[in-house]
Amino acid sequence: MTDTGARVRLTVLRDRALAVHRAHDLPVKAGFYRKGPRARRWTRLADDLDAEARWELIRAHPADSGWRYLDRDRLGEQHANPEVRDASRILQACARLEQALETADGELEAMIGLALSLPAD
Repeated sequence: MTDTGARVRLTVLRDRALAVHRAHDLPVKAGFYRKGPRARRWTRLADDLDAEARWELIRAHPADSGWRYLDRDRLGEQHANPEVRDASRILQACARLEQALETADGELEAMIGLALSLPAD
């Protein structure tokens, strides 16, 4: 599939959201992360961990132990700063829309492009 206005707009939106992550000391590299109860920063999990290995890590700590495991796009969901929460929402939306564009027919791709071209205000 060729590069479209929708893809370009998604790239711009993602880059802006990642700039917010960077400004608030959150990771910008895609992947899965964990954070211990006393940790200040998120630690990236190895790329070669499959879903089962990640679940084993999660199950190794009781739910109330304070350990958190999230995909990069969800790290800001519960942040105190609303700008970071918005960035997390944008990253998740971009990922879903990019996935939809992978299999979209021309009409759906045009609809996504149209929606992304609308002014935010």
